Amino acid sequence: MNDIVRFISTIRKEYPSSEMPFLNKQLQRVQTNKPYQGLTILHNTPFTRETIVKLGILHEGGATITVTSPSFMEVDKTLTDAYIKCGGRWKQQHEITNETFDLHLDCAGELIDKTPPKIGTVEITATGTNKYGSIKVDYPIISVDKSKIKSLEGVLGTGEAFLRAFEKLSQEDTTEKKIMIFGYGKVGVGIAYYLKSRTENIIIVDKEPQNVEKAKLAGFESYTSDNKSKIENLASEMFAIVTATGVKDVISNNFDSNFFKGRYLANMGGEDEFGFSFKAEEVMCNKKPINFFIEAPTLMRYLDPVFYAHNLGVDLLLFGRLDNGLHPFPEFISEEVVNDWVSIFNEKVNI
Repeated sequence: MNDIVRFISTIRKEYPSSEMPFLNKQLQRVQTNKPYQGLTILHNTPFTRETIVKLGILHEGGATITVTSPSFMEVDKTLTDAYIKCGGRWKQQHEITNETFDLHLDCAGELIDKTPPKIGTVEITATGTNKYGSIKVDYPIISVDKSKIKSLEGVLGTGEAFLRAFEKLSQEDTTEKKIMIFGYGKVGVGIAYYLKSRTENIIIVDKEPQNVEKAKLAGFESYTSDNKSKIENLASEMFAIVTATGVKDVISNNFDSNFFKGRYLANMGGEDEFGFSFKAEEVMCNKKPINFFIEAPTLMRYLDPVFYAHNLGVDLLLFGRLDNGLHPFPEFISEEVVNDWVSIFNEKVNI
């Protein structure tokens, strides 16, 4: 066992085996088959202890991995130093210039401007999926976000993490507080789901009428975002306002910022959703997703299936003979993983 594999094995022991059934199964397979031998991978997801467990599968599968981390989080230098000391390849994004890799495993589309991969890309977020979908590329991209698997992390995992992060960082009790959420996709649904255990005073804003209707059916007061004056007046009464649209500058571009200031403002997207009308210090965590400022930004049980799918995208690109352009993660695999996860953890929210 080499130093990097030994280091990752030590971190893996920090998590109960019962919290990561899919990664455990994947690890057993690659240890036997070494399916990634000779591959070079550029890996860009938030660099946390949980991510190192994910990376262990690629290492033990034989890949040579260069690791970086998205711009929307502060990386723990102690963790990167320990990874490098054991033989891991770590680089800041700006240090990755003309290198070519076989595969990119990306988050928020932040590798889109790097030298294109020889084989393809696996993207894990809605933000990145939208970026890749808006351009023409000469390689295939698999979107994990375009699958039910992503709902386990994006809905349940991120919702739980938001509530835990907000109460820890603000030192406030959210019980019966008035909170407005912009965006009722995966992340917004999860935030509302977990906040509902604390307060009934939740207002949802979304540009899509179908999402507004979905929020109403879930019991929330909700409005389409074109109700500008109504939303601004309501915003001025809120205790906290949360953005989860995935759209840069969405508040600054559509509303008068004066109605929003003086409240707790929290961004949960990879982009700066409050935008140019707000100073960094007016938004929690300088406009970055607040769950990345606490220990365990997302609990392992919610990361396990989506990390499994992100890694599995390597196999799908190697053997799937996909056309260039964007592809959803295969539905038949997604259905099986979600059903197995729900049967194990007995937790489910519809989206």
